[in-house]
Amino acid sequence: MSIQSDIEMIYINAMEAYAKRKHLSTEKVLQLFHENQMYEKIMIQHEYLHQVSFEEIMEYVEDVIEEESREVMIYHGTVSDFDEIELHKSKNKRDFGRGFYTTVLEKQAKEWAYRKSLRDKKSTYYVYRYAFVQDEALNIKYFDALNKEWLEFIKENRIKGGTQHSFDIVIGPVADDDTMETVQLYIGGVLTAEEAVERLRYNDVNNQVSFHTQKALTAIGFMGREVYER
Repeated sequence: MSIQSDIEMIYINAMEAYAKRKHLSTEKVLQLFHENQMYEKIMIQHEYLHQVSFEEIMEYVEDVIEEESREVMIYHGTVSDFDEIELHKSKNKRDFGRGFYTTVLEKQAKEWAYRKSLRDKKSTYYVYRYAFVQDEALNIKYFDALNKEWLEFIKENRIKGGTQHSFDIVIGPVADDDTMETVQLYIGGVLTAEEAVERLRYNDVNNQVSFHTQKALTAIGFMGREVYER
């Protein structure tokens, strides 16, 4: 099953279960889920939600709706000690373009930071925590699957550098160690898009949320950080 299909199944099953538990009409539940951006939140939290029980999924859904929360916790792993986010200092030729990269998975952020500490020969690494509130005024691009559009988007940004798009924020899968070989073969012209997508179908992927404009940074608030020593 593809990531997109799994997200859609979780979303539909959650709507049906919520309507039954709360004795609400389908129209009312659709309205509640839309107002609370439930589809987007399930997509962002997919890596976590597809690993837990359905009861735990429903606890998450009910908490979001009852709290009327548009807030999602995101994490940034790094070896840098900083107070302000400076987009111009971001590395070039990244998946989604030059920007500030985060994830909804704290464990993933910590792993990224640890690996970077090994590469850079640093003894200290950090995981920064931010509250992210999605705003309709922001131009947000969602990638919900490892597909041809996602591949081409990464290819443009990695080959040309800079930021090859006009989005404030991009949310989607990570071209990590498990997928990067296939992505590089596609970028190099060894694989067609169709061949690359077929290979990627069976990968379990992590998530990233990248911020590319100063406007985008207004959507996040610093909540704290953890310091780790190797």
